[in-house]
Amino acid sequence: MGIWRAFVNSLRYIRNFWQHPAKTQPAIRYTFNSSFIQSWYCQNWDLNRWLQEYGMLQKIGIDEIIIQDIADTKAKHAVYPTKMEGYTSNTLDMVETALKAAVMMGMKVRIGLGFSNDWWVIIAFHPEWLINEASVNQEIVSEIVSMYGCYESLTGWYIPYEFHQFTALGRVRQGALNKFFRDISGAIKLNSDKNIMVAPFYNSLLSLRMPLASWSTTVYKILSNTGIDILALQDSIGADFNTVVNIDEIFRYTKKATDSMGMSLYAITETFGATLNDNHPASFNRIKHQMAIEAKYVLRFVAFSINHYQNRNEPLQVTGYDEYQRHYLDHAAENPS
Repeated sequence: MGIWRAFVNSLRYIRNFWQHPAKTQPAIRYTFNSSFIQSWYCQNWDLNRWLQEYGMLQKIGIDEIIIQDIADTKAKHAVYPTKMEGYTSNTLDMVETALKAAVMMGMKVRIGLGFSNDWWVIIAFHPEWLINEASVNQEIVSEIVSMYGCYESLTGWYIPYEFHQFTALGRVRQGALNKFFRDISGAIKLNSDKNIMVAPFYNSLLSLRMPLASWSTTVYKILSNTGIDILALQDSIGADFNTVVNIDEIFRYTKKATDSMGMSLYAITETFGATLNDNHPASFNRIKHQMAIEAKYVLRFVAFSINHYQNRNEPLQVTGYDEYQRHYLDHAAENPS
């Protein structure tokens, strides 16, 4: 019976791919709609500092901020007053402060859940770890909805576990990841009607382990029937996993999978460059090149990250912000909405 079911599912998958070939679409205006921010950077901001940050983003057309995660599930620490057993909390309630300021400014906040750095070591190799991690995140969802569900600025969710091809070699691991995302997404759907985003990436340096031609299948098997609404694909240019030469093909194969699942595809355009010691702001010409390639496939652009690398409130990043602002204003003038 199990073999027959697997065969039927395989036929269904092939049929879906034939019915939904990857297609380009009319290129959208390549300006950012959202930007990621990490909790270590903003966990102690007061209301005025959040208002300042939102004002900076709004001047360049960004109406959504994505808080990457709100709890370290390994260190058992949260940036809001959690009641989870064994957890410590940030002195200031970062989640409420961010949401309150967003209401005042008309901004949207996408809340990232809990995350453990063990993901990069254990990942799908230990299904029991995934089960426990999903359970913790289900509890986080319940708390966030109970504590902050009344805020109209809470407009979406982000599951911060980023899979790539090496995390999902073989049907067993793909199945374990599918259950993992399905369990977390299911808890969100039970408690909220806001959409859900994930952000995988393809690493061309690992292409010998999984050729790009297999990436569409992998994405489909991990995310199908999970209830996740948005796949925001990291272009991984800043991390040096990919280059502007191959991201067209990577987005095309990813769109093949999202089209077959009826899922929206966004681009996470990396606005930094990597060095041995640290990351640094990327040149705007490189960022513009990335977005021009990705625009054929995606519905929206997400920056990683204006807040960290082109931030008008950081003296050393003003030049990068100003360059992007000129680009944004030029596009707004050419394409008035």
